[in-house]
Amino acid sequence: MGRPKRLQFPGACYYIVLKGNNRQDIFVSNADRRYFLSLARAYKERYGLKVYAYCLLGREVHVLLETSSPNLSTVMQGFNTVYTKYFNAQHNTVGHLFQGRYKALLVDKAEYLAEASAFVHLQSARAGMKEKPWRYQWSSCGAYVEAEEGRPLIDSDAVLAPFGKIRIKQSVRYLQFIKDRVKAGPTYELPVVGGMAVGSEEFLAKVLSQDSPSYAARPALGPEARKILAEVAAHHGMDEDKLTGRVQWREVSSVRRAAVHRIWKETKMGVTELSRLFNRTPSAISQIIRAMEPPLSR
Repeated sequence: MGRPKRLQFPGACYYIVLKGNNRQDIFVSNADRRYFLSLARAYKERYGLKVYAYCLLGREVHVLLETSSPNLSTVMQGFNTVYTKYFNAQHNTVGHLFQGRYKALLVDKAEYLAEASAFVHLQSARAGMKEKPWRYQWSSCGAYVEAEEGRPLIDSDAVLAPFGKIRIKQSVRYLQFIKDRVKAGPTYELPVVGGMAVGSEEFLAKVLSQDSPSYAARPALGPEARKILAEVAAHHGMDEDKLTGRVQWREVSSVRRAAVHRIWKETKMGVTELSRLFNRTPSAISQIIRAMEPPLSR
């Protein structure tokens, strides 16, 4: 059974997070960051993307973008491969640079485009950078708070539209918008539903109800199952995508078995739903449950 398909359709907006494999740095030098952004410009032009926001950290990248076609997987696979080849050649390294499968949350543009852009821009502060988010060199926040447009990579118009009709007013109000969220500190979070989207339950249900194979995805998790998956992943210091992906490493498999068993036992989620969630056959899920259950006393 293959990986669950991404939620992909024309005009879809995504909050994407890339992490370094085994917590390694994605960028060693500013030259790496410049190459990453130049590659982003090339892919934007090639695939007709809209890039609303980005923040480049040492071991993580946060990006908010929109696709004109249902092709996010194609875009990301190509981009990650090209950048990895560049990085390995530049730094005499080999193997995977990025950790597992990238995280991509579908964003309700009508309600949360500005909030999602702010959350991207706040990542530098959350990572402990001394500069204010709007002064951090390797994010797109400067493209919003400056009164004049001058960064071809960033599509700021849609984000700034609710802040006024004149660019200078938009910039001033957006800056205050960011400052207000900086003050909120760690309590400021995006509303993530089902581990799949930024928005409301109604928004996710509407997307999943679309009669198109491009919408096929893992089942939406209830709050109990979502909490268990997050707890197990956090306890073992592991990414949730690894647990629900196709990675077969021993340490991942053992944690995955624990997650499967806990969700099955505590939420009564069925074997078929679990097989879709964890990217396994129903038979494999049944075997995991049998192996984790204590033997019956005679």
